[in-house]
Amino acid sequence: MFHKAPNIIVFYYILWVMGEERVYIKMGRNVGIAGMGFYVPENVVTNKELGKYADTTDEWISTKLGIRERRFASEDQALSDLAYPAALQAIENSGLEPRDIQLIIVCAINHDRRAPSTAVILQKRLGAKKAAAFDVNVGGCPGSCYSLVIGQQFVENSMYDNVLIITGDVYSKFVDITDRDVSVFFGDGVGAAVLRPCKSNTGFVSSLLGADGEWGADKIVCEGGSRVPISEGALKNRQLGITMDSKEVWKFGTKIFPMTVKQVTQDAGYQLTDLDWVIPHQANINMIKYGMYRLKLPMEKTFTNLHKFGNTGAGSVIIALAEAVQTGVIKPGQLVALSSFGAGFSWGSVLTRWCDKDDFGI
Repeated sequence: MFHKAPNIIVFYYILWVMGEERVYIKMGRNVGIAGMGFYVPENVVTNKELGKYADTTDEWISTKLGIRERRFASEDQALSDLAYPAALQAIENSGLEPRDIQLIIVCAINHDRRAPSTAVILQKRLGAKKAAAFDVNVGGCPGSCYSLVIGQQFVENSMYDNVLIITGDVYSKFVDITDRDVSVFFGDGVGAAVLRPCKSNTGFVSSLLGADGEWGADKIVCEGGSRVPISEGALKNRQLGITMDSKEVWKFGTKIFPMTVKQVTQDAGYQLTDLDWVIPHQANINMIKYGMYRLKLPMEKTFTNLHKFGNTGAGSVIIALAEAVQTGVIKPGQLVALSSFGAGFSWGSVLTRWCDKDDFGI
């Protein structure tokens, strides 16, 4: 059913979800991922090498986290240097040229500079002269789904047709490598996706964002802002790295991952058994296993690459999704649930019907 208002068509439909009648309003266009890319630095750091700096072992990291190695940027590599090849891949895989991109959004903690935005730096480097550009920071790990949902709004409401999303971080530049509670998790890497309008019954089916600052605002903290500015004293006192309450983070992650996947799936009128793939934040293999157990879904329905890349923060989900697509694991028509979560105990989830190339010629 639909109602036509001035300059917009509003579609509405009724679904029964968990015994409750809900009315959903769909305004604007369908949005899908037209192309993806990712880049990780060449420098491989194994658990054994990390153990030279932190009081840990390969066995402990592999068993507790499922991480065997990660990538670190070179001294002369900044965020934009990792983002550039990832962005080029995504644009090429979408069938577009850089000049076709109308908006660039870069999500990270550790941008190139305070000003200008990393998005503007990439606009120049890509030659995307027509693109608006801005950065966002949602605290790292929730960034993949937050960025996708932000970009979705611009395409859905017809403001832009071609939006480039770039998410990731260069953790090796600010994580204290001697801190075994933190350094064992993180690696450097960037993912990218191009969002475009697509045919009906394809692309993003439902999405959600959320946060619980009362619980999580002080559980994962990275200083260096106006509260604890970068200074010689802050460096000397080791205040500028990441601090993390691992026990609370585990409680949050094991709760929010299955909860968001269940909610975003049921909100669209699907059952969990309808899902072909679940791509969660790549933080901890045991957290992923526990979440899939809670969802009553087999591990064969998820794709992970944290064993070789570690936790790349904002890039985590998009990097995993990009690799799954590029290797042919995810195929057109399949139903895919994405789940990001992390600092601030913020979260996001996206349910998408994976598009074929022909779904974007509208």
